Amino acid sequence: MTEYPNRRRAALQAVDGDGYLAINHEGSDIASLRYLTGFTGEGAVLLSSAEAVLLTDSRYTEQARGETEGVTIVEDRGWRGKATVDAIAARGLQRVVIPSDRVSYRWVEQMRELAPFEIVPIPDPLMSLRRVKSADELASLRRAATIADEAFAALLPELRVGMTEAEAALRLEILIRETEAEGIAFSVNASTGPNTALNHYDPSLAPRPLAEGDLLLFDFGACVDGYRSDITRTVSVGAAGARAKEIYDIVLRANLAAIDAVHGGASAEAVDAVARNLIVEAGHGDAFGHGLGHGIGLEVHEAPGLRPSGTDTLEPGMVATIEPGIYYAGYGGVRIEDDVIVREDGCDVITAFPKNELIEVG
Repeated sequence: MTEYPNRRRAALQAVDGDGYLAINHEGSDIASLRYLTGFTGEGAVLLSSAEAVLLTDSRYTEQARGETEGVTIVEDRGWRGKATVDAIAARGLQRVVIPSDRVSYRWVEQMRELAPFEIVPIPDPLMSLRRVKSADELASLRRAATIADEAFAALLPELRVGMTEAEAALRLEILIRETEAEGIAFSVNASTGPNTALNHYDPSLAPRPLAEGDLLLFDFGACVDGYRSDITRTVSVGAAGARAKEIYDIVLRANLAAIDAVHGGASAEAVDAVARNLIVEAGHGDAFGHGLGHGIGLEVHEAPGLRPSGTDTLEPGMVATIEPGIYYAGYGGVRIEDDVIVREDGCDVITAFPKNELIEVG
């Protein structure tokens, strides 16, 4: 992929140092390594003006050779510490920047004990570079959204009263994994009844059976080339009650209004306010506690952040979620979430599963 050298150059330009170091140990920063090199395993990537070095061990050496190009690969089991320090020292780098949001304090202290150079922590220098997506990234995100849409459409006819949340979540995961996707974007949330008011619910802990008249919420996505969709749809098990329909209609109007407000140059805070004010005016302001949305890409939650008091400005090529919701403890909640690509004059909605009415299933 020709983008990797350009990304590495941009990363070095974004930091005030002789080099940049990112490390992925047990999932700590796989996004940075993949963004800079294409490598999906464990290791450390060191950037300097002269070269890009990937340090890893024998578990990943062949994988690294197959996934990267134009990168010096160093095989050494000490890549978490001494081998990386030696690589930096051997190249005469005096000031190396690390992403402090993505490494442990203990690792930084260990590196400083070993390092004959200055280590400079900056929260996450790559996040600003990853905000605006390239054409290839957008294509992967579009495909991830389409796969998730199609999997959900295939799931709905299979849902039945008595099926548990865990069974429904597993079936949706299987449908996604049966495609060309790398897998699911994150653990599938399938919640029903009062559990739909729990924003980040885990259906495996105490799975509740689907019951007639309950709301049923799915939060899910697919992963394509490392890029992740993030979609929420709420349906009704059997006939929907009047309260469910009323809440659904308000959330839908907030979702559509916010989508209409998205365009290049728009304040993320202002877009959030469009949805939030509508929900407040309908009398449910206290029941919408989270931000309107967030960026998506190699990670499920990226910049920009669409929320009250947010500071981001939307730019063409950014990809974000629009996900207003209303939730009441003991009853349940409704959320409708779409993924949008920001254009100068509006946005493209890349999630297509129908939402114009509260669908009844089971």
